[in-house]
Amino acid sequence: MSRLHFGLPLTVALLWSTGCDKLSEVIQNKVQQEVEERVSQAAGDLPGGGKAGLTDDERLVEKLNLYVECTNRSTERMYESWKRYVEHIDEKVGTPRSKSGRPFLYKIDSEIDPCKKAVDEGPGLQPPLPEIEKAMADYYTAAADFAAHTTALYAYYEGEDYKDDSWAKGKEIAPKFLAAFTAFDKASRELSQHVDTKKDEADAKMLVLIESREGKKIHWHSENVIIAAKAFVRCATQKNVKAETCEASFKTLDDAQAGFRTYYDANKAESDKVFWMSSFEGSISTYWNESKKLMRALRDGKVTADEFSSVTRQFNDLINAANNLRFDFP
Repeated sequence: MSRLHFGLPLTVALLWSTGCDKLSEVIQNKVQQEVEERVSQAAGDLPGGGKAGLTDDERLVEKLNLYVECTNRSTERMYESWKRYVEHIDEKVGTPRSKSGRPFLYKIDSEIDPCKKAVDEGPGLQPPLPEIEKAMADYYTAAADFAAHTTALYAYYEGEDYKDDSWAKGKEIAPKFLAAFTAFDKASRELSQHVDTKKDEADAKMLVLIESREGKKIHWHSENVIIAAKAFVRCATQKNVKAETCEASFKTLDDAQAGFRTYYDANKAESDKVFWMSSFEGSISTYWNESKKLMRALRDGKVTADEFSSVTRQFNDLINAANNLRFDFP
């Protein structure tokens, strides 16, 4: 029977480029829609949401992925918007930091759509997760408030209205925007903590389930390398991280990607029958190469912000590819 593949993303959110956001979003949504329709026809939907024929662990992962999709689409973009804002504007008073500085931030719009979906659909899915459901509702409330301020400020800056009112509106919004960011930051951290803890437990159970059904074939190796990739990026992006702290997770990642590579190369015809596998395979190689560069830099004590962001960006690309994989269970 054909079953939906549940990816294993960490809430290290997507790092979006500034030029192709909408096009990328449309392509991703179209692919996801077509695949979900195909899977729904094969597996059948349950009344009230969810897929038929899933184990309890699979239902848990299905539900958690609602919350992960929200944070992956929204969190990093919102932090980046705030970063751009405070680079140019004194957030306490709402006026430019320098006379030559031009105000700028990203407008948050469709990025929080998956969060509304998670709030609406999550409580109706099994199993009950009251702590996460509350944290998700708090996150969405804070994110929507933050997004509303970005929309107002974006229009204000784009129209250069500050030239007409001597920054009056900017001054009025500043304390509200600061409060909105503070609330969002708190809600984001709380949601991530709850989801990551539960997701780690679910991922381990899913790996055991896959092995019991199929053995250690391409499905198992794909999930295993994602778990290892997640552990390494989580370790490597800690504040003031040292190389020795991440040696164990790096070795686990090395073993996992080597295991994936060995099986994939030896069973390429079988592996390439999996929808999106070629893209996933390429993403693993790219992520592994960037992880090696970061680990060398950590060992040398010469790591840069670009190396951290590159590993995070490649991890997110890997998760995008993983979320499009579809496997057929025997």
